[in-house]
Amino acid sequence: MIVKYKSFKKPHFGRLLKYMTDEKKHLFDGKGGSFAITHNLKGLTIDKWEKQFMDNDKFRNVSRKDSIYLSHEILSWHKDDAKDLTLDKMKEIATEYINKRNPNGMYVCVPHFDKDHYHIHICASGVEYRTGKALRLSKADFGTLKKDIQRYQIEKFPEVSKSVVEHGKKSKNNLSEKEYKLKQRTGKETQKEQLIGMLKTCYKKAESKEDFYNKLKDCGIKTYERGGKISGVVFDDTKHRFKGLGFEEKFIERLDISNKRANELNDVRGNEKVNINDKNRDNLRKSKSPILRQNRMESLDLDR
Repeated sequence: MIVKYKSFKKPHFGRLLKYMTDEKKHLFDGKGGSFAITHNLKGLTIDKWEKQFMDNDKFRNVSRKDSIYLSHEILSWHKDDAKDLTLDKMKEIATEYINKRNPNGMYVCVPHFDKDHYHIHICASGVEYRTGKALRLSKADFGTLKKDIQRYQIEKFPEVSKSVVEHGKKSKNNLSEKEYKLKQRTGKETQKEQLIGMLKTCYKKAESKEDFYNKLKDCGIKTYERGGKISGVVFDDTKHRFKGLGFEEKFIERLDISNKRANELNDVRGNEKVNINDKNRDNLRKSKSPILRQNRMESLDLDR
């Protein structure tokens, strides 16, 4: 499944909760049933939830201007899984997500259906319940969470198979959710994947950083500068930063480093070869044995 995470530095609890509980978006079954998970919260109204979120934030251990008040998190499934996905399954997955995310937090989870696919919106507190400890997620923690919740879905609900994605491999694919969904629908390689493939080919053949840029140019891919440095390419009238394509600056710099080391190694080997030849010639001059001289000359003749 696709898992999204967006943090907010302003206490927009009410605004997010109103959007989440909008009946036009709220998912109901054929009998009008649905669910709304409230974790470490009491009451059934937005006003009560918002007040509890705000009151809990007062326990915050460290307050900064850029403190995170809340996060908006989304669990989203592929539209082709709709026939195998029920509200009960969604509720169970959301509950497990909370347990894996941090059961000490405060959450409201509501299922939605729009744009032909099911998803769950989650409003999460910025700090744990009554402890004041930050509930933020690092990039690494979020990556682990995505893998863990998907692993749970695969083991518990293997029939929901169309939504399985390769979490943790963005560095290889570098696809946004929109691009990923387009590929799922069409089955074709995206424009970005084509570009990454061309970059990889040029990189493998390049003997230096400059040679890499020249090979890109030969393929019709222009580079562009940012802050006085080449930082990306222009492909089909669209700018793409190298970093967003999985080619960070240090990765490209290795081309020059590798080339420099290769040249240094060749110089060393060349000097060693000269020294060996000089030594062999000295040995030939100094040798008083006709047999040694004769054998050495035969080997030299063979090298020619």
